[in-house]
Amino acid sequence: MRDDNREQLNFLYEDDILPVLEKLGLKEHFLNGQLKCSICGDIITIDNLYSIYYENGVKISCNKGACVNTVEKKKL
Repeated sequence: MRDDNREQLNFLYEDDILPVLEKLGLKEHFLNGQLKCSICGDIITIDNLYSIYYENGVKISCNKGACVNTVEKKKL
């Protein structure tokens, strides 16, 4: 069940990533190289960020094929 306070976005422009991460309280972790893919554990960078989604909390995934497939199967 969706939380009515959440908004679904289908994409983000690169310039919007930092403000979104800041609103989520994740900006400093991202800038310090401490934000990890929730699926494989790789460090998330501007070049490999694939998805920001909610599943028992905010999750971030990278663009590795297996991680993309996992996120897509969740049908978030």
